Amino acid sequence: MYNKIVQYIEKFVACVCVVLMSVLVFTGVIARWVFNHSLAVTDEMSTYLFVLMSFMGTAIAARRGAHLGLSIVTDRVKPRTRVIIQAVMYGASAFFCLLIVIFGVQMVVSQYQLGQETAAMQWPEWIYGSFVPVGALFAMLAFVQGIVDMLKDLPKKEEK
Repeated sequence: MYNKIVQYIEKFVACVCVVLMSVLVFTGVIARWVFNHSLAVTDEMSTYLFVLMSFMGTAIAARRGAHLGLSIVTDRVKPRTRVIIQAVMYGASAFFCLLIVIFGVQMVVSQYQLGQETAAMQWPEWIYGSFVPVGALFAMLAFVQGIVDMLKDLPKKEEK
């Protein structure tokens, strides 16, 4: 049940980001065409939404096993070894996401304490900065869930 809820949130947030980015970019193009000037707000918000969408896309791809990878080695090994290699790679990815969460939280705390504001909208920077650790947390959870699923389905014997 928990897994389905998290997957729904990931997909929902990614879809909302794409829709909002499309509207913002379209608005920016129209503004450049009509007023001969771009709207900094549309560029700024699109950039922040792209960061969040990228992390959600990473989580969705990890759950589907569709992340980028080089299979030149794993195509030539036995199924059990392949699963172990994939689990190790997911572990490394989860660890990297954990580092992004930790340093992302530090960044958000710093932005909050310093009272940093966005350039165009003058909104608190920590609001958009929080997209980094939150998105990385979703990606990390997807990689960890992937490891659990892989190890559950680990072949007991070597197949030839």
